[in-house]
Amino acid sequence: MTPEVFYYENDQLFAAGVPLAEIARSVGTPFYVYDSGAALARFRGLSRAFEGVDHLHCVALKANSQPALLRPLFAEGAGAEVVSGAELALALALGVPASRIVFSGVGKTDRELVSGIAADVLMFLVESETELRALNSLAGEAGRKARVALRLNPDIDAKTHPHIATGVATAKFGIDPDEALKLYRSHRDFANVDFAGVHSHIGSQITELGPLAENARALSSLVRELRELGVAIRYVDVGGGLGISYRGESTPAFEAYAEGVAKPFRELGVTLLTEPGRVLFGPVGALVARVLYVKRVHGREFVILDAGLNDLLRPALYGAYHRVVPLARRERELRTFDVAGAVCESSDVFARDRELPTPERGEHLAILDAGAYGFAMSSNYNLRPRPAEVVVEDGGFRVVREAETEASLVARELGRAR
Repeated sequence: MTPEVFYYENDQLFAAGVPLAEIARSVGTPFYVYDSGAALARFRGLSRAFEGVDHLHCVALKANSQPALLRPLFAEGAGAEVVSGAELALALALGVPASRIVFSGVGKTDRELVSGIAADVLMFLVESETELRALNSLAGEAGRKARVALRLNPDIDAKTHPHIATGVATAKFGIDPDEALKLYRSHRDFANVDFAGVHSHIGSQITELGPLAENARALSSLVRELRELGVAIRYVDVGGGLGISYRGESTPAFEAYAEGVAKPFRELGVTLLTEPGRVLFGPVGALVARVLYVKRVHGREFVILDAGLNDLLRPALYGAYHRVVPLARRERELRTFDVAGAVCESSDVFARDRELPTPERGEHLAILDAGAYGFAMSSNYNLRPRPAEVVVEDGGFRVVREAETEASLVARELGRAR
């Protein structure tokens, strides 16, 4: 469990002074709950670690796009990393200046490129020569000049799950460093592009500083080489990916992270950009669900919840580990269970071979560290309503997104059939 966010008092699970059982009684299950103050505290801690470095932390909206969590971060000066036209529109609507927005994504559409050009985002993080040429053409049509950083794929093993390793040779992301260098050398051929930066993002849930520091060193060497070629690099985006402790593993302190990624750039006079997401939101959120049934199949015991992989996809998609704890702690027999969801898929299992106090029908369990890539990846599979989102703050709670209803989903489907 993450004691600073979710903790027991009198054997009841709390967050920010609020018993989660109180929310469950009021809102119903399943629901996501976030401690917005804890997310802000994490952002402030990250910012303090980079003091003395010219930097901008661009929060990754793909990790969590809940405005109630984002607004306090943007008010503190955070930027935004967006990967779609809708994310760009949301960031702008929340008051983020375009000068603090970077537009990522391996498959930006022409419409998205045009929207970023019109907004005059800080930089496009460009993933291919074809995208660069399209951007140059579209910027010319708009009478604008688009700032870019080419995204390098450095073939560095981030030592994370293969599905979230983005800087290896087999990944779809980025540009081969040799090809990127050729494009930078030909910068004068792109009249409507300002080659303002360099970028590399090697993966997510990285818990060792070595790969991140190696990536930073490679980018610093490239900046020096490009400046010798007359390319005026002002920004370096080292990506995100800093991991959190899902099962008690050691993770780098913000200070060590800042030292590792900033050190190679100290004499270069660049603005350093990072893209934090999971590290801000993961530990501050949980998915709360109700026990529907406890059953035995061929000697294996299952706890069936009213949540499913449509609510939290990570365990089914990545085999991700999340701690599962009861909202009410009391003395009872410990047994080994698979904690499973209600969706009609065999992969819909939140936890396997997990020792738990024997649960009872109707009680509530919390799936912890679910604040990043939780609701953001939710769906209506099996025509299941997506859950409510709740924020706890100042000893109280508020629903910041109502749960969808079966009636609204049915009405939507009938509307599609017209």
